[in-house]
Amino acid sequence: MTRLGKALKLTDAVRTKLFEISGHTFKVKVPLNAELEALNKRIYDVPEDVIKARYEKMTTALRAEKIEGIEITDDDVVVEGKSVKDTVLSVLHMERKITEYVKLLVPESGDFENLTYEDIEAEFPLQLQFELIEGIVNAIQPGYKDARKN
Repeated sequence: MTRLGKALKLTDAVRTKLFEISGHTFKVKVPLNAELEALNKRIYDVPEDVIKARYEKMTTALRAEKIEGIEITDDDVVVEGKSVKDTVLSVLHMERKITEYVKLLVPESGDFENLTYEDIEAEFPLQLQFELIEGIVNAIQPGYKDARKN
C-alpha cells in the first residue's frame, strides 16, 4: 500500500464498484492503470501456437473440399473476401477480453485465478457475456464510451 493509502486507511472496498444485470448485483474491482495495461497485454499478446491451433480447427473442413466462395491461398483461407486468419485473431481477442474482464469481478466464494473462457461460455450465453463486459467497463471506466465518441 502506498503512503496515501496508509494515511487514508484505504481498503480494497474503495476500488470496488457495483453494477446489476437482470436483478443480480455484481462487484468489480477497479484496476489500477498498471493492472489495466497488463490486462490489455494478456488480451492482445496471443501465443502463436494458440492462433495456429484455432486456425487449423476453423479451416480443416473448409480445406477438405472445393466450396464456392472459398479461396485457399498458401497462407490463408478466404471466405467471401474475408480472411479466416483475421477472423481467428478477432475471436481469440474477444474471448481473452471476456475472460480477463470477468476475472475483475469479485467472487462471492473461491477465486478466478484459473478461469477459462470455456468456463464462462458454459455459464453465460454470448449475449449475456457482452452485457457483462459492458457492465464491467461502465463500472471501471465510467464515461469512457461517451469520451470515445468524441
